[in-house]
Amino acid sequence: MGGVPVTTVAGQHGTPMYVYDGDMVCSRYEALRSAFPSFEIFYSMKANPSFALVGLLRQLGAGSEIASGGELFLAKEVGHDPLDIVFAGPGKTDRELEDAIISGVFAINVESLRELDRVARIAKLIGIPARVALRINTTVGLSKSGGGSAGPLHERMAGGPSKFGIDEEKLDALADHWDKRAVEIAGIHIYTASQILDADEIVENAKRTAAAAEHVERVTGEPLMAIDFGAGFGVPHYEEEAPLDLPALGARVEEVFRPFSDRKDMRLILELGRYLVSECGVFVTRVIELKESRGERFVITDGGINQFVRPVLMKVKHEARVISRLCSPTPTVAKLSGPLCTPIDITSEQIQVPEDIALDDLVGIFNAGAYGFSMSPQLFLSHPSPVEVLVLDGEIIEARRRGTYEDFILKQNPLPGSV
Repeated sequence: MGGVPVTTVAGQHGTPMYVYDGDMVCSRYEALRSAFPSFEIFYSMKANPSFALVGLLRQLGAGSEIASGGELFLAKEVGHDPLDIVFAGPGKTDRELEDAIISGVFAINVESLRELDRVARIAKLIGIPARVALRINTTVGLSKSGGGSAGPLHERMAGGPSKFGIDEEKLDALADHWDKRAVEIAGIHIYTASQILDADEIVENAKRTAAAAEHVERVTGEPLMAIDFGAGFGVPHYEEEAPLDLPALGARVEEVFRPFSDRKDMRLILELGRYLVSECGVFVTRVIELKESRGERFVITDGGINQFVRPVLMKVKHEARVISRLCSPTPTVAKLSGPLCTPIDITSEQIQVPEDIALDDLVGIFNAGAYGFSMSPQLFLSHPSPVEVLVLDGEIIEARRRGTYEDFILKQNPLPGSV
């Protein structure tokens, strides 16, 4: 990871551990900038809100797409210019909307006509005009269901009934909800689905986004300032999955948006999370028990689904390897389990292991940089949270300290008279 052996990192910081290759994040960001020169790259913070990673991406020049008041706080803490923040999410509270307006974020991505009314009401109450983008649930979504690492539904967010966005056919009613004195419609936002590895699907999404932008301009009678294309670029999890050809894809998407990129002062935003950070992360655990039960082998490690739940929750395979013995043949199949007192704590149904696997060997679960630490139920069964480590330019940086037993009673109050 970043030129440093993971065994060295684990020796310094222990396990369970998330380790992130900061050099890979930098190269992934620069590859996007090269392939999509007309676009600003915004990091979808929900993928991994690690303070260090968010700060690294800000230093590289990325904006932030946030989805909560907490993420707004973090974006400001790492030093983002408010004009480099967009706020998405289908259930924003009045407090979150007020904070976003006061902070001066570039756009609140409103996800319903009712939310547009709410933004106007709050803006008038606090006396600050609001700037929004209309998130649109396009009439057509993906042409086919997901498969492989995309899961059965491809994490679809457009093209059918959805809690995300304004149904495209309702845009003509915009005039009944748009208070021009309180709200400026700056742009549109479309996010069709996640984990897309089919370039043709992404290009079709881009075409629908461009058409929706033209539709909104006809309805409002005004040119847009921005188009937020949430592209949903995927990363391979399985051997049969090929990575996206980024330069070729970039050329096709750039051509779709050429009528907009040629305009003066138009902002084209490419919103990405998983693509920037997923492959940079490995969840590293240590073997604490080996056993065989009725013909089946189990490798039990010190980190489980409480710290990396995605394989079980999303039913997606994350490749796992015994990373301290990568040069050993792996003729044996085993189940990889965490230490939790529940049968669902299986982080890999099948892992190839060497015959000489031993206690204290390190196991790495890959593609763990996105939706890992923050998605997992850290308090489940009261194991301390794992440490997060960033390796950048050969330097090992502790991004988040390991949890302690004392953390479990923080913010809790004992029964009066019991302590």
